[in-house]
Amino acid sequence: MAVPVATTSIAVLRVPADAARDPYDAKPAAEAIASGIRAHISSPSGRERTAGGSQEVVEFRLSCDPVDLRHTDQVQDEQTAAVYEVTWARIRQGLGLDHVEAGLKQVAGVAR
Repeated sequence: MAVPVATTSIAVLRVPADAARDPYDAKPAAEAIASGIRAHISSPSGRERTAGGSQEVVEFRLSCDPVDLRHTDQVQDEQTAAVYEVTWARIRQGLGLDHVEAGLKQVAGVAR
């Protein structure tokens, strides 16, 4: 068994590793490494920063069936097409409810 209540499905997006790529160069497009993963994305909480610009940061919590998910990945909600950055991810095991929990965020605007 996995996550007990799924309200959507997600795709995991990852930028391919390339040891020769300069870290200051633009990243290539992320590729889907998994899709159709049963998931639940929580209600959002957020904050605004207005020093030197305007920035909105909205955070979510993800619970999903077991999948290889890393803090450098992105998650796309397959129902809404919304894309989130993964800030942390941990596997939870036990009682037949093995699943992954992760922090997600969306950022709009720039503040310095």
